Amino acid sequence: MTEESSETEHPTPLRDVLSRRWADIEDAARTMVGGSRETIRPDAPGGTESAHARALQALLAHNSISSDASRVRTHDVLGMGGMGVVHVGTQASLDRSVAVKSVRPDLRDPVNTLKLLQEAWIAGRLEHPNIVPVYDIGADPSGEPLIVLQKIEGQSWDTLTADADDVHTRFGAADLLDWNLRVLMQVCNAIHYAHSRSIVHLDVKPSNVMIGAFGEVLILDWGLAMSLQDDGTGRLPLAADNEEIVGTPSYMAPEMLAQEGGRLDERTDVYLLGATLYELCAGHPPHQGPNMLAILYAIATDELAPPTGVPDELAAICMRAMAMDPADRYASAEELRLALQDFLEHRGSLQLAAEAARKADLVVAMARQGREPDDLRELYEGARFGFEQALHAWPENPKAQEGLRCLHVHRCRYALHQGNAAQAAELMAALDDPPADLVAAVQQALADEQGRTARLTQLQAFRDDMDVRIGQRTRVFLVGLLGLGWTTVPVLRHLSPPAAPDEHFSGFIIVPSLFLVLFLGLLLWARDSMTRTAINRRTAWSVITLLLFQIVMTAITWSMGLEPTQMMTVNFVLWSLCATMFTIAVDRRTLPMTLGFVAGLAGAVAFPQVIYLLMSAACFGMTLNALVIWWPRPFFPPKPPPSAGSA
Repeated sequence: MTEESSETEHPTPLRDVLSRRWADIEDAARTMVGGSRETIRPDAPGGTESAHARALQALLAHNSISSDASRVRTHDVLGMGGMGVVHVGTQASLDRSVAVKSVRPDLRDPVNTLKLLQEAWIAGRLEHPNIVPVYDIGADPSGEPLIVLQKIEGQSWDTLTADADDVHTRFGAADLLDWNLRVLMQVCNAIHYAHSRSIVHLDVKPSNVMIGAFGEVLILDWGLAMSLQDDGTGRLPLAADNEEIVGTPSYMAPEMLAQEGGRLDERTDVYLLGATLYELCAGHPPHQGPNMLAILYAIATDELAPPTGVPDELAAICMRAMAMDPADRYASAEELRLALQDFLEHRGSLQLAAEAARKADLVVAMARQGREPDDLRELYEGARFGFEQALHAWPENPKAQEGLRCLHVHRCRYALHQGNAAQAAELMAALDDPPADLVAAVQQALADEQGRTARLTQLQAFRDDMDVRIGQRTRVFLVGLLGLGWTTVPVLRHLSPPAAPDEHFSGFIIVPSLFLVLFLGLLLWARDSMTRTAINRRTAWSVITLLLFQIVMTAITWSMGLEPTQMMTVNFVLWSLCATMFTIAVDRRTLPMTLGFVAGLAGAVAFPQVIYLLMSAACFGMTLNALVIWWPRPFFPPKPPPSAGSA
């Protein structure tokens, strides 16, 4: 029956129908006998007993029931119900043990006999591995019909649903919920098959399911089953003809109280399957109360809370199957079975997520205790891996999605707390919708870190620029080469005979000019090294400045008519000043050089006749000073620490 046709046939909402008929339901509740887990069966309609008798006679006339009692021999009583009795029997043709069901002797009449036959006719139409097969319909010597069924060796499901030890012992199942749900899925499959043959069971519950010795799942008791279509034989009870309350109160669907048979359909069985699932989850049937009236009121008003202590997905499946409005339930038993199958597939993912959540909680607790990052890293990676594996098994797992998100958020905040803005930004990038305060905190941390990085870069550049070790080989080579020239030339001039004044002047101009050209050429050759650091650049500019000023000062003193000795004394003053400024501004370790030039200046004033030798000595001191402080390897390397065994 489609949802569209259902709305056409039942324009009045079910709640309104039950509210209008509540007085009749109350009257019915007062007459009900038995417990809430016992099946309420419809009475025979008035005036039907003769019709049932005629139907039975017609069946006998067409040889539909064999009266050969030798075909089946009955033995001991196997069980007894409200209307029928079951004996152990032997089917002679196959010499096999069977179950033989008949009407109890004290209840035999055409109505009950026809009910028994209708149950057999319905079950006989349903050839399914999870439905007890009907082998034959026979008769005892008095002509009373006998239903020959498969004899089941097993145990009622309702005795096993909460017995994990027995289930593990009998069937090796370590997970009771998993085992129960797989049994229910087989029941769903059988009920869906019955629906495909237009049969509704109307009494699905754990006590009507038998678990065989080898784990077989078999649905019993089709005595309340009805057909949704008239096959024209008159053999099958029609749901549309029912006008009574039917079913088991503890599991009953609301429309089973409506006393309108047209409301009974496949979704009624879906509700009963959901009620069975509720019992598996909660440990008790869904409808309970101090008396029958209270139970029926709960059914009619849909006063039902979801089962607790089970995964939310399973509870949601249960409540959808048991929706008050049939249109809100699963459309079929197969759709419910697939939902259970999805849950079992998701359950492994949920278990992985639960274990990952435990680790994530431990990460948070340890972080609050101030544990070191190395202590947290392995645990964090384990939690992250668990959530990711859970999502791999079920990408829509809400627990894993939220757990992984919370883990990333916490890890991101922890990285910020540890001052690692880059890691925090990387973790935040994995979040689809990060918290606004976290975004602001990460952006601020990145800005702060970029500022610190820029300052550190500048500081490092400054340190590199002031590092005397960078380019020191080139610097030593150039200074040593100049120092050698400046030491040698004055000695040669002191040893050479006196020259004319013009020759003195030209010599004082040409020599520093040649040194300047030579030095500029060497700078061009070693420009990469000599421009890399401040000390190299300042050394180069100091030499260039010294030579240029020496040329200028020579020209000025010559124009003033000073003697060569006086000119050299003035140049000594220039060199002393340049040396002093170099010591102050570039490298204080050149103080011996400065002192040498100052001492040379003093000597030149006192002993002008040896000014060239004093100049040579000062330049030699400068060269030696530079070699000592700038030589790539120290002249006096530090001593290695004493060995452990030395005294």
